[in-house]
Amino acid sequence: MYTMGTPVNILTALILFVLLSTGCDAIEFTVNQFKHAKLIKKEELPDFKKSNTISVLYYFLKDNPRHRGFYAEYDKSAEYLGLYNLKLGVVDCRDADNLDIDRCSQLDTPSSVFTYSHGNDLLALEIETMFDVNSMMSNILQLVLLREVPILQSEKEIESFINKHKGTTDIIFSFQKAIGTYEHRIFMEVAYAFHHKFQFAISTSQNAVGGLVNPPSATDEARIWIMMCSQVPSPQEDCFINVYDDRMDLSSLANFMRKLDLPSNFDIPGNGTSHPYTPDLGLHLVYLFYRDTTKHMVQDILRVAGNQFHGKAAFLTINVEQTLPEMIGLDSFPPNTPAIAVQFETKGKPDLMTEEAWSIDSAFEFFVNKLHEYNMKPKDGHMESPSDVMDIGRDDDKVFPDDGEEKDRYREEVETEDDHVAEAVQRARRIKLDIELAQALTDETFTSIIKERNIVFTLFYLPFDHRSLAFLRAYGEAARKFENETDRPFTYVNCYDWTDVCAKEKITQYPTLKIFHQGKYLKDYGGMMSIEDVITAYKLLKQDKPVSLLEKNDIEKFLNGILPDGSNISGSVFVVGLFADAQSKGVNTYQGVAKRLGDQFTFGINTNGNGKDFVQIYGCSGLPCIVVLKKKDIVQPYVAYSGDVSSAEELSKFIEQSLTPSLAELTPSLFPRLYKQKQPFVISFVDDTEPSREMLEPVQTLVRSGSFPDLIFCSLQSGDGNSFGRQILQTYHNSTSSSLPALSYAHLSEGKVYNYMDKSFSKEQIEAWLRGIQSQKVENQPQFLLKDGKYKPRLQGYHFLEFIKEDESMKHRRVPNNRDPEVEVANIHGIGFDSEGNEVQHQEEGPGRPEVVDDSEVRKELIDLQQSRLYHHAKERHKPPHKKISDDQSQTVTIPTGEEPEGPITPGTDASGTEDPNTPGTQGSGAESGSTPSFKKPIIHEDL
Repeated sequence: MYTMGTPVNILTALILFVLLSTGCDAIEFTVNQFKHAKLIKKEELPDFKKSNTISVLYYFLKDNPRHRGFYAEYDKSAEYLGLYNLKLGVVDCRDADNLDIDRCSQLDTPSSVFTYSHGNDLLALEIETMFDVNSMMSNILQLVLLREVPILQSEKEIESFINKHKGTTDIIFSFQKAIGTYEHRIFMEVAYAFHHKFQFAISTSQNAVGGLVNPPSATDEARIWIMMCSQVPSPQEDCFINVYDDRMDLSSLANFMRKLDLPSNFDIPGNGTSHPYTPDLGLHLVYLFYRDTTKHMVQDILRVAGNQFHGKAAFLTINVEQTLPEMIGLDSFPPNTPAIAVQFETKGKPDLMTEEAWSIDSAFEFFVNKLHEYNMKPKDGHMESPSDVMDIGRDDDKVFPDDGEEKDRYREEVETEDDHVAEAVQRARRIKLDIELAQALTDETFTSIIKERNIVFTLFYLPFDHRSLAFLRAYGEAARKFENETDRPFTYVNCYDWTDVCAKEKITQYPTLKIFHQGKYLKDYGGMMSIEDVITAYKLLKQDKPVSLLEKNDIEKFLNGILPDGSNISGSVFVVGLFADAQSKGVNTYQGVAKRLGDQFTFGINTNGNGKDFVQIYGCSGLPCIVVLKKKDIVQPYVAYSGDVSSAEELSKFIEQSLTPSLAELTPSLFPRLYKQKQPFVISFVDDTEPSREMLEPVQTLVRSGSFPDLIFCSLQSGDGNSFGRQILQTYHNSTSSSLPALSYAHLSEGKVYNYMDKSFSKEQIEAWLRGIQSQKVENQPQFLLKDGKYKPRLQGYHFLEFIKEDESMKHRRVPNNRDPEVEVANIHGIGFDSEGNEVQHQEEGPGRPEVVDDSEVRKELIDLQQSRLYHHAKERHKPPHKKISDDQSQTVTIPTGEEPEGPITPGTDASGTEDPNTPGTQGSGAESGSTPSFKKPIIHEDL
């Protein structure tokens, strides 16, 4: 929860920010202004340097206005790298206690940052090469993954490296124009998340990669090759090589790696009937149907196309003799096999090849032609969603359009308007996600935890789904409320890691919160996804359903919101059932409803007749008497049930509808619950003045009368000119000068709004106005119509496919040396920063400028992925197949510091310090094929 500072504090902060941003010397920069880089004291230095990964220190001797851009970027890097368990610190050399530290007495110290591992000095990185977040993160991550991502600078080294991994691991190899660029940074962040699965390596020598498929040109900043080496049977055979040709940004590369992490083909039913290719991945599915006698024919096409389209399309081989069509969501199987069908991006129905003649060539040609048609054919006036990376024979050279040809086609309003949850998650990305007190479950612990505990809430989520992440934050905060209790009911399952668990529980949407009671599934949680509602649901489930009220004193306390044990009732709505005896009509029905709705309301029951003294208070004629009490409803604080006490359906409906206050204040959280009722709204626009209070009195009287049971009466605070209540009022009245109070009848499903105009607010006149609208009298015409009578985005969305079509039309054109100078600056200094390392403010998009993407959320997903897969119960099923390395093949690594570290430099680990023992050495230097050579030069590249 954020709190606003005082006006003086805010003004002071603004003045300080402006002076620092302009480089003014009037206010001196001090180490206390670092927010994320830790201030390290002299006595903390030895432990800080003994990090199991990499620790980074900057020794602050004095404030240098020219370095203030660096200070800000260093602090920002500390925040991001902290997610990787990497520590960036600052030593205040002006502190008298630190004067005898060696680095503090050296004049050249302020021009560098210093790195350490296991207590040993590594490299001094000059500030001139560490001027922004891109350069800092990429250099430091390169040090962390030094053995996992070697730098290979000759053709012989690359050839030896490829030979060494044949038969064991696939390789992700990249050419980088320089260490420390934006492209290098995103490659290292992806390598951090996936290095347990693939072998990564880079080169900064264009000559060294000249012999690879589609080598980079002089204008290319980076290139990535996917080398399928794990299935190569012998060192003499070549690895199949693909070129990554999607956008070079973190989001696109990370998504491609997720797809590459999946198997290229899945056999049904050999591997099961639920394949891992979910629609969110954007993969094309190729169905290959076969019988036992034709299986070898579809396997032939897999050998041809499987590697070529891995990460872009997935192949499903289906034995039609052992599978039913409905098991995999199809209407029928083709009559003859082998057969092939294509389903684009896992959407719609598969498109079947109708030609009777089958061959590898004809099947492959069908597949490629369908892809081409899908990319290029307009449908319904718009291009279909293409997959540029699937375009066979495309020209991979970059095309730089004329300045006037690239449209300003991305607008910030479109980015956030259509998904407010995604926007909120994006805004909260820098607030630490606190999920420590909710227990992560795996396939090994899920069943046992469910059985061991009385009540268990389990959240099933995906780490890259915005709604999952939004609720996960609230869920973690709810678990924090039980920090000092032994009973901790909240657990969660990451369905990206534990697909088997989620499939067994039939999870089809995310997030899903399931409730288990005494080892068995009870129900799906259906309430609001908020901290308070989840905690309330748990507290309600713990108590008896219904609560027994034996004495009159117990009944009286319950009616006042207090349980027999003296504790307060959870929630503002609760139910009491008063019966003459345990055999009375409706007792069993009431108890059944109490159990079914027990996570939403507190139910009390008396079955000995002691409730007869209370029935007249609530308008009951006698026993039985069932009353819903609403503590926060000032208009109708209680309502008695007058229906059939033996009908569970009618009683449940009555109780659920009574949950909402009868004249509720309309809020964003309450609106969905009301809108689900599909009834017209009668909205009182009010403020805190006396006229508004007077206007509400006749409305409240109408509500109490029950004359309009099919209308939803609510109020909306509209006094603040910037409130959404004021905006709705102005919209309904089509005026910016609408006065308060005001009354509107809004039939949202029909898109009609009627405004109460030029009349006094009396019960009789308001009632007549409402009945006139319901009777559709001519004089009561709607004053305002919602556009098209339905909800839809107000702004036009992206026409991505038309953009692709435009790009396709320019595919064979080349405009040499037509580079945007600002793009050149971004490539050198980092997106959003100038040559001095200062962040560029208020950049406006212009023709030819690339879209700037915020990588924070993608980075968080990659970190979560890496941590969950490497260190959380991953065991053998998540490890890549590696050949064992004998002792005589072990590598010798030279660290250019004069002394050997106490242990290896390893990526950031969790508290257990676990790491993959099978991670092989990396950099080669010209040994024979299949061998592991020794290093003859330092592993740390001179560019670092």
